[in-house]
Amino acid sequence: MLERIARWAYARSLWMIHYCSACGAVEFPPLVMAPLDWERYGYMPTPSPRQSDLYIGMGYLTKKTVKLVLNMYRQMPEPKLVLAGCNCTSTGGLYWDSYATYKRLDDFIEVEGWVPGCMPMPDDYLSMIEHVRKDLGKRPLNAYVSKIKPDAFKKISEWEELEKQWRREYEEKIKEDSSKPVSYEFKETYPSCYEKDEKSKICRTSVNPEKIRDALVDLKNKGNVLFVNINTVDYPDKGVIEVYYVLENPSDGSQVWVKTYVKRASPEIDSVHDIFPVAKYIEREVYEFMGVVFRNNPELKKWILDGNWEGPPPLRKDVDTAGFVVKTMYGGYKYGR
Repeated sequence: MLERIARWAYARSLWMIHYCSACGAVEFPPLVMAPLDWERYGYMPTPSPRQSDLYIGMGYLTKKTVKLVLNMYRQMPEPKLVLAGCNCTSTGGLYWDSYATYKRLDDFIEVEGWVPGCMPMPDDYLSMIEHVRKDLGKRPLNAYVSKIKPDAFKKISEWEELEKQWRREYEEKIKEDSSKPVSYEFKETYPSCYEKDEKSKICRTSVNPEKIRDALVDLKNKGNVLFVNINTVDYPDKGVIEVYYVLENPSDGSQVWVKTYVKRASPEIDSVHDIFPVAKYIEREVYEFMGVVFRNNPELKKWILDGNWEGPPPLRKDVDTAGFVVKTMYGGYKYGR
């Protein structure tokens, strides 16, 4: 009797979280509006997987997002259900031959119901949820437990190992290049501008890397208190990465771009996070995308690519992403569609 009451209550109070990587989510807002009004059935969207009973996956499933999907699913309390919306989760949809996508969500998680279409109509989603709700009254709740496929994480780890191997090969190449002389000419002009744009109020100056902290402290004392960004330009043929610190004086809107450089073989420079606190996070982004190491940054670790990229710094010009795709995903003979 208690089991029957629990099933009845559970079926009428499903809290839902959905993950959409493509266009399927555009059909979801009508579900909460007057004509369909799914809250009258007890359905409630929630922003946290820890409060969700129902997971709806929509859109293509990439090799990069599948780990996020599995982590989200694992955080959901049991009993829990999974629905798959759009053709992308069942066949790959428009991306069926893409190197970057998996074709079926149920290769990783057991799916209770499918909502096919490109894109499905809102009432299609409602019909499937209603079908699942009615089915809940017929099966014991302990049937809806975590059902991640046994080899789900193996597929992810195999892919990550390919990226790690790619990174190791790239680092070996950089070590070999470190013996080559750096063909880069640099002239320090600070405190003068080597280029000045009167219209845009931009002064471009340059300073040797060992003096970068002193220069930024001096500029800050002169009113350039706004730290805008750190830009970088990679020059594999010259053996350096140029680093640009962008500061702004909020009193008149003028900017100073301070150019310096690091060697590609040993890309290290002092952190300026103690001078401009916001630089701590910008330095992290430059670190993971360009591989520049900012000494004494207390949080120098992955930020945007955390758990989602094991390869070499992806924005370096000699990181052959296309070649990696051909080698690992197309067997070396095909690229693109």
